[in-house]
Amino acid sequence: MSEEPETPKPAGWEYWTTVTYRSVILIGVTAIIMLIALWALLWRESFDSVLAKLGGRGEAKTKVQEVPHARFVNLDGTVRVKKRDSVQWTNGDYGTSLEEGDIVQTGSNGIARVTFIDGTTYVVKPDTLIVIEQHASLDNKATKVAVQVSSGAVDLSTGSWDVPGSSSEVRFENAVARMQQNTRAVIRQDPKANIHEITVSEGTAAVSKGQQTIQVGPYERAGFSDPNANLKKDKVIAPPKLMRPRNLEPIISTNPPDEVLRFEWSGVEQARAYHLRVSTSPLFTSVVLDRKVNTTSFNARGLEAGQYYWTVSAIDARNLESQESEANRFTLAQQAAAEQLLLVIDTMIQHGRVIEIVGRTEAGATVSINAEPVAYVGPDGRFKHFTSPLPSAGAHTVTIVAQNRRGEVVTRKKTVYVQ
Repeated sequence: MSEEPETPKPAGWEYWTTVTYRSVILIGVTAIIMLIALWALLWRESFDSVLAKLGGRGEAKTKVQEVPHARFVNLDGTVRVKKRDSVQWTNGDYGTSLEEGDIVQTGSNGIARVTFIDGTTYVVKPDTLIVIEQHASLDNKATKVAVQVSSGAVDLSTGSWDVPGSSSEVRFENAVARMQQNTRAVIRQDPKANIHEITVSEGTAAVSKGQQTIQVGPYERAGFSDPNANLKKDKVIAPPKLMRPRNLEPIISTNPPDEVLRFEWSGVEQARAYHLRVSTSPLFTSVVLDRKVNTTSFNARGLEAGQYYWTVSAIDARNLESQESEANRFTLAQQAAAEQLLLVIDTMIQHGRVIEIVGRTEAGATVSINAEPVAYVGPDGRFKHFTSPLPSAGAHTVTIVAQNRRGEVVTRKKTVYVQ
């Protein structure tokens, strides 16, 4: 049987395809899904915000956001970390992220500085074990930080909190200290010696144990020896204030080991002696000078060129030592005997206890006077600077230091007399 030939289509005719409602709806739904997927891909924050409102029926909810990890900013000696989901200990390094539940342990020669999201900094001393219990940021940007000191000692300082509701807590034994912003304190936790205490040097902390809560202010200590006993608070001796060398002061010498360095600090009432320490490390793991003296100054020589940190603590009649003062940093630099960098002091004018200094150096050089940077050095190298008020009457040394881009350094020392 032969096939019937196809009938030719007349010219000018148009043919229509029938489309059902089901097809139209399917195409529309597909287009909407594609638009939503594109929205979620390109504008994720807006998409998540709408989902959150729909899920909460328009009501604002407080939730924890993903935050940067706590991290090490200084490390020295043996420092180990055990992650919360691991049974293995690993060596801590600057790339190690620290999260809730992680454990940090220092050896007898180890020390570490850890910084948290709220600006709180912990210096973990040797033979110390801490647990990071909380490290979170809420959706209102308030921060929550909590650390358990299981054993050893830590020196902590809190930063400034811009959002109300932020908190920083440190827990030891069965007590908790709720730190205020801009507070510095030392916690000692030694279960074998029955020492459980916090000493505040700046700011305040509310220390709670059971139903008891006490406020601890500057140079006060709260603690207990018996885990079942109440908290006790007493006064402690304050550390001295460092005076010389000033923080960040450059000391220039043609022969640094022969340079006599004079360390000076303020006297402290009830102190019978002072403990001076100088180190090449901000964590004081490599101490190059360690002396106990009964005066408020000490002269030393024999230090090589380099960067140094120094601190002093006070010792009372009971032989108890205060916290260390905040460390000052200074640089001992070697200068070539043949100076190539121009530094001329034209005039020095006294205005009471303020000294006006006018001078010139080479173009592009920087100048500091008594460790204070000169704000403006002209294109021709000329400068003018007013010093901070000198502390007292009598003779004072004004130190002017210039440094050019080649690394050459020149210093001039001038003596002024204040009446």
